[in-house]
Amino acid sequence: MRNFENIKALVGDDVTQDELKFVDCYVCSNLGVFIPSAEPCGYASKPYHTHPSYMVVIYFETPAQRQTHYHAEITSPNVPHNDESGRHYYCLLINKGYFESRYRLYGGETPHFDRHSFEFCRDILKTLNTFVFEYSKSMLNSHITLAAQAEIITHWIIRSILGETLDMRAVSSDYSVARAQHYMEKHYMERITVSDLAALGYISPSSFNRRFKKEVGVTPIEYLIEIRIERAKTLLRRKDIPITEIALRCGFGSSTHFSSCFQSRVGVAPSEYRDNYKD
Repeated sequence: MRNFENIKALVGDDVTQDELKFVDCYVCSNLGVFIPSAEPCGYASKPYHTHPSYMVVIYFETPAQRQTHYHAEITSPNVPHNDESGRHYYCLLINKGYFESRYRLYGGETPHFDRHSFEFCRDILKTLNTFVFEYSKSMLNSHITLAAQAEIITHWIIRSILGETLDMRAVSSDYSVARAQHYMEKHYMERITVSDLAALGYISPSSFNRRFKKEVGVTPIEYLIEIRIERAKTLLRRKDIPITEIALRCGFGSSTHFSSCFQSRVGVAPSEYRDNYKD
């Protein structure tokens, strides 16, 4: 097992290689990605075990056709916890000093996390999987690129915890699609048509619609609704904003239309989402 000293520094000095024999481990000095494979992790199966590092667990339930976010939890160092056996997940362990120094860049002291829940954008997984690929290939100077990717991953996790990147999307390499994505992220509260978006890339609406769906997996209007729903989630968590006002702020023509779109994509009504978040 490569870099076992780095693994011990993240998992715990008492971990053994045998306990990790069913875990794929990808680590650099400050961050490790641990993915249970054939069977549960032996170390994680210990009741009320701890880690000297921050632990972020990303859960992969049976996804919807277009699931934009996954449920994630973060636990502070030395907080006892139990493994969620039977669930598919990625476990990220981040060096304590490293994580806290990055968190302080966003202001204030690092809070105490005891399985604190947050939403994790699916597009960050591309960087995680790039980290895994880079580690697996042992390319020349990979320690430099792994450190760079760990930096990006850590900042995205912190921003997600703070609720600042719930609308994060991967940007397309197709210029016309990417420009439309940027425009929708900035003008989501306005009335936007496919013709408006196509004009940004100087192509016909039919060609744009086809290229967008091929690149992103959904139509431009479905993508726009996703952006609006994620913006609405942020506002709903603020408690003091009426739902009708949130609907208008997020580009929906009425609270009825907003509630219908929100229910179909999130699975609960806006008011229920607000209550659940409070709980």
